[in-house]
Amino acid sequence: MSVFSKIDDKLIKLSNRLNATLTKDRPSYPEALRTFEERRIDWIVNDINRAIIIQPNFEINGVNSEIWNFINIAWYDDAKSINRPQWYRNLAEKEKFENIEKRIDHLLRTSENNLTNIKMTDLK
Repeated sequence: MSVFSKIDDKLIKLSNRLNATLTKDRPSYPEALRTFEERRIDWIVNDINRAIIIQPNFEINGVNSEIWNFINIAWYDDAKSINRPQWYRNLAEKEKFENIEKRIDHLLRTSENNLTNIKMTDLK
């Protein structure tokens, strides 16, 4: 059973409301590299890419699915710049998934607020 089973419906509803794409477990990766679960909501408004990412912690020895991160990120990609301007917030860092699950409504509300209000001047 997926670790996301209790919150996937909420992720789907938010993606639909934002007219975003919900990606599960990096489907573009080769099967052999898909060794962990992950959820990602992506959308673009006013040329700014926005994403909510829920993923296990990546460590020097591999993926640690015992602790998780909940990330908000926005960036602008003009296909010319060496460093793309971006904005980043980690709303949960190295937490048990159960803690993220318990706070999912708050985390999604905060993410939506953060990312819908991002302007080009916020990107560094």
